[in-house]
Amino acid sequence: MTSNVLTQKPHILEITLEELKAIVATLQLKPFIATQIMEWVYQKCVCDFALMSNISKANQKTLSEAIETKWGEKIDVLPSKDDLALKHIFYLNDDAKVEAVVLKEKTYNTLCVSSQAGCPVDCKFCLTGVVGFKRNLQTYEIVGQIFSAQKQGHAISHLVFMGMGEPLLNFDNVFKAIRILNAEYGFNISKRKMTVSTSGYLAGIERLIKEDIHINLAFSVGCANPQKRELLMPIEKRNPLTEVSQALHRYQALHNRKLTLEYTLLEGKNDSHQDIRELCALAKYLSAKINLINLNPHPKIPFKPISTKSLHQIKETIEKAGVPVTVRFKKGQDISAACGQLGESYL
Repeated sequence: MTSNVLTQKPHILEITLEELKAIVATLQLKPFIATQIMEWVYQKCVCDFALMSNISKANQKTLSEAIETKWGEKIDVLPSKDDLALKHIFYLNDDAKVEAVVLKEKTYNTLCVSSQAGCPVDCKFCLTGVVGFKRNLQTYEIVGQIFSAQKQGHAISHLVFMGMGEPLLNFDNVFKAIRILNAEYGFNISKRKMTVSTSGYLAGIERLIKEDIHINLAFSVGCANPQKRELLMPIEKRNPLTEVSQALHRYQALHNRKLTLEYTLLEGKNDSHQDIRELCALAKYLSAKINLINLNPHPKIPFKPISTKSLHQIKETIEKAGVPVTVRFKKGQDISAACGQLGESYL
């Protein structure tokens, strides 16, 4: 367990049931209290011990002295004009800010989750890279994003770790959060409905293999040509596309989880016929589908999106090559909540 940056106490949203049972035993309380607390937190979205009515006042006091519960006291919620996206800006204990987005689908809601405040990867087509890196989020700050969305009545059934930050650079906190969110005592969200995005951090992929962790991955390609990719994604220098692709190939051979290649289209940079042929070859090697994302423009990003006509032509080219392909529908662009736009609260 980590501890809250202000109080040095473990936070209720980062404690597993087994850890909570151990704390309850140390406090010399009845074992069943641990289960009661988890029911309040994850079934009723109540974090305050004082509101847990089936726990005695004396035990509430004892618990509050040992476990931190404050989370998300200050949140800005910005709805998009079409009401298909809701951006949440969380103001953290140390004045860092983090953004998460509720994406409304026809039959379910997805939460785009952040793993870091800012991002150190500096992809040139992403606003979060412009913001720069502030710090890793603690487990409770990751779980808290889902907790807050659920508490507001947005029934979250799908999670995409595609918000601010590179999840594999905050491996321990991200995957502990995933264990809690997936657990029956937690929000019980299926791992098959979770996707972790990466810009290609080789050590993180190798660790997934070593620790036998199975999760849907989305790999942000930028460009399938390593030389061109390095200009768009500096991570290429220390994490070469050839080595990352080989590691992803080994990882995919271990399980049947989905792999998606995320491809942000930039006019005149990665949209040529040769670029798309190389992208298709990579997708075939990895047995992956391609998700095309037309750039969401911003004054701080020095690129332009391609035309709608070109987008459809590229999609048809990929389909003719026999590779599964989708186009990501833009949601939340008017509130800077679309893909690659998180970080406006800092700017």
